[in-house]
Amino acid sequence: MNRAKIVGGVFVLAVIVGIVALAKPLRIESRGVEVGNRVPEYAALDLAGTDVSFEDYLGQVVLVNVWATWCGPCRVEMPSIQAVHERYRDQGFTVLAVSIDAGPGHRDKVIEFAEEYELDFPILLDPEGRIGGIFQTVGVPETFVLDREGRIVKRLIGATNWDSKGNQALIEELLRI
Repeated sequence: MNRAKIVGGVFVLAVIVGIVALAKPLRIESRGVEVGNRVPEYAALDLAGTDVSFEDYLGQVVLVNVWATWCGPCRVEMPSIQAVHERYRDQGFTVLAVSIDAGPGHRDKVIEFAEEYELDFPILLDPEGRIGGIFQTVGVPETFVLDREGRIVKRLIGATNWDSKGNQALIEELLRI
């Protein structure tokens, strides 16, 4: 009888430890991706092979766009991202476009895409898709707008017109212009 109670107690304890072990990482991963939270730490190589971190852009308003060359909606919204970049880049605004393209020749595909769309903002390469795990993205495109302190002020899943009056108003409010 005693042995059955001990085995039962050990089993219950093992279940509790397992639940806590599984739940704890989920809580950690969910921090930093909600509007109002500080952007998680993240860095990747740009097209020139330079390591770029979001922290490098503290003090600027940043539009972080997670995209891929094979994504139809990304192709639709990219011209508006270039337009909003051109409109505000001299006023403390930048775009960091994080490509999740992977496989052989992914860098060349991204360069071709950037040339086709005449993109002149920083493009980061993340063929491992690390940003998806860190930011808990659900697909592409997915975009985060960061204020000058690195807080997420907007998160959008899907394509939009980033040069629309509403998005211009948000950016101008963040830039205080």
